[in-house]
Parts: sequence; structure tokens; C-alpha cells
Amino acid sequence: MDLTQELKEAADQLSLTRRRFAKGEEGLRLLHQSREAFINSLRNTGLTYAEAKTKYDNCLDEQEVQLHGMLDQMMYAERMHQYVLHRISLQQPQDAPAPQAATA
Repeated sequence: MDLTQELKEAADQLSLTRRRFAKGEEGLRLLHQSREAFINSLRNTGLTYAEAKTKYDNCLDEQEVQLHGMLDQMMYAERMHQYVLHRISLQQPQDAPAPQAATA
């Protein structure tokens, strides 16, 4: 695969993981904001407050673990993108000519 295609794929992957991470952060923020509503909706199913709170806490923990995993994926995608950019820069011809010694 040529480097241009690799760069496009790395950039696409980076963009995708950034969007997913942003959505995950927003979802976690909304989950924090809706704590009481979440617990009360579970209580309406017949759970006690303690049971509903435990379910909420478990849900919150799972979402935080998923978000941490997404952060790892995003950091990997960033490293891969930088790696491909570095490989491309190594193949570019040097624009500036080498300095020549002055003759007297």
C-alpha cells in the first residue's frame, strides 16, 4: 500500500475514534446529570433505592471503562497517523540545498 493511502486510512481512523470518544464523553456527562432520574426510573420497575443505585453505579462504571478503552484507541490512532506522516517526511526531497563552504 502506498503512503498516501496509508495516510488517508490513518486520518480516517483518527477522525472516527475522535468522534466516538467525543460521543462517549457526552454520554457519560449526560449519565452523570441524569443520576436521580435514572435511579427513579429503575425504582418504578419495583427495585429498591439501593438496588437501583447499584445498577446506576454499575452502568456508570461500565461506561467509564468503555470511554477509557476508546481513549486508548484514539491515542493509538494518533500515534499511527504521526508515524505515517513521519514516514512521508523521510521520503520528501530536501528543499534547502546544503550550505557550501566560502572560498577565499
